[in-house]
Amino acid sequence: MSSEVSRAVRALHRRAGWACDAASEAGVPGRFRVWEQAGAMAVLATDPALGFLSTVSGETVPAAIDLVDAADWRGVKPTLVVPAEPAVAAENALVTAGFARMADRLVAVNRLTVQPSPEEGAGLDVVAARAADAFVEVLLAGYEVGGPVAAFIRAEHRLPMMRRFLAVAGGTPIAAAAMTIHGDVAVLGGASTLPACRGRGAQSLLLRHRLRVAAEAGCVLAVATARPESVSAANLQRAGFRLERRAAWARS
Repeated sequence: MSSEVSRAVRALHRRAGWACDAASEAGVPGRFRVWEQAGAMAVLATDPALGFLSTVSGETVPAAIDLVDAADWRGVKPTLVVPAEPAVAAENALVTAGFARMADRLVAVNRLTVQPSPEEGAGLDVVAARAADAFVEVLLAGYEVGGPVAAFIRAEHRLPMMRRFLAVAGGTPIAAAAMTIHGDVAVLGGASTLPACRGRGAQSLLLRHRLRVAAEAGCVLAVATARPESVSAANLQRAGFRLERRAAWARS
């Protein structure tokens, strides 16, 4: 894995730590913990609705397997995320340890060598969201989720260090997107569009805007995640991101 991807993955881990701390403080159901061991990075969320957050990521497969086997999980089965093409010995170790390969994940990395050009959208503008609650209202309406997932998203995106942006049409917010900065790496996350307003280019506009803000803030890298072959992945690639596949493994 390149040093840029390694820095990007570590920034994502720090963002997860902020989000889980915020969720704990807000009383979101379950127990949260974010930690590292021998170079592997772990995120724990015990509520079943937030099980997708429970992951172990790392470049050294034996260290990642050891962390999955730690007693801290108390019955939670995290997804192990490693380079997409591990060595034969590493893959054999995963299979021997009872893991089966799941759908791949993507880490998208953009080297901010040149500031993106000013944004242009079809009748859309981007504004900084001054009120966290107003931003979260649009974000959750776009995600169409409720329960613990909505509570987690709400807690994360009310963090004071969160940079929040809205795409507006005629003064009305139709899409939301957020960003955090970790050293010189910008993590782009938390983005959705109101169902009735999709297909108007709002997320592409918000993506370019955040890249420009990140570059102006002194960031040299930007990172985001997406599902392979998704609309989000296509938007990221068009914006100059390099898409790195990561293999997900899980025990039954």
